[in-house]
Amino acid sequence: MEEFKRILSLEAPFQLSDEMMDIFCASMEEVKLKRYEVLVKAGVVDDNVYIVKSGVMRRAYNVGDRTITKSFATKGSVILSWHSYLMSKPSFTIFEACCDSVVMRVSKARFDELIATSHEFSRWVLSIVQSTLYLDEFKSSVLSGDVKERYISLIKNRPEVMHDVPLGFIASYLGITQQHLSRIRKQIATGK
Repeated sequence: MEEFKRILSLEAPFQLSDEMMDIFCASMEEVKLKRYEVLVKAGVVDDNVYIVKSGVMRRAYNVGDRTITKSFATKGSVILSWHSYLMSKPSFTIFEACCDSVVMRVSKARFDELIATSHEFSRWVLSIVQSTLYLDEFKSSVLSGDVKERYISLIKNRPEVMHDVPLGFIASYLGITQQHLSRIRKQIATGK
């Protein structure tokens, strides 16, 4: 659990005290997921807050018969359906395990209780949200250019994703077909 606490502490600039981190972690329940297992389903209300303990989760949404990958969450990442958490509405997005993964679950009721009773925890949650907004903009700046440049950037900036995520999910994230991604990978391997 100490390694999990260390990784979680890297998620935001504001740091929880050891005491508050222990209180928060004591509120968590471990959930084990197999590769391709869906944690949060689209169309279902799931207002829990999750933190990735190991593995990689993808956030995706459905458009017709296609599933589009929006982002990946790795160790220490906080994930939740904002539709469900804030408005008690069915989730628009899905969270799916890209590989065997473990997440820690905290109920909305407990999370809200910690926010309401601890100024320190509230500051940490704000810091997490600010970091998430920053990373969304940062992703746009790093994953710019043509598809080949975006793929190379993904390799450099998110090596853990390249190792644990199926190629179909990576292709979806880049907005291309898996066949197109295979051609790009071949070009890179042959130096063309």
